Amino acid sequence: MTEDPLVAALYAAYNAHDAGAAAALYAPDGRHDEIAMGQSRSGQTALAEGLAGFFRMLPDVTWEPEAPIRSADWRAVRYRMRGTFTPRPRPEAPCPAPRTVVIEGMHLLLIRDGAIRISQDYWDKDVFLAQIG
Repeated sequence: MTEDPLVAALYAAYNAHDAGAAAALYAPDGRHDEIAMGQSRSGQTALAEGLAGFFRMLPDVTWEPEAPIRSADWRAVRYRMRGTFTPRPRPEAPCPAPRTVVIEGMHLLLIRDGAIRISQDYWDKDVFLAQIG
């Protein structure tokens, strides 16, 4: 299967921890839906801010994507994400130790006019919560 250059650029930006580069691949009003958390972000600025926060939480995170499956304007990409969850310090309790996280997930990407219009991220929230303790 031929690699999709936009999908390849997205995962390259993720793995470089370059929130701005990843957000720039979206349309100006593009949206990311975090299905497990029931949250969405719209617009390149909000997308970059969300990713920057994610990279702080998992400072060594990497994605291993499989080849995308194309259906019209949609791409489905299964991935494995690995990283070390770094809890935020809390004044009322000692900071828990960092923990390894490995998540299997899938992105659905709506691509039009050379930009990501919508991304939806599917992964198991219970698996994530069990791993971070």
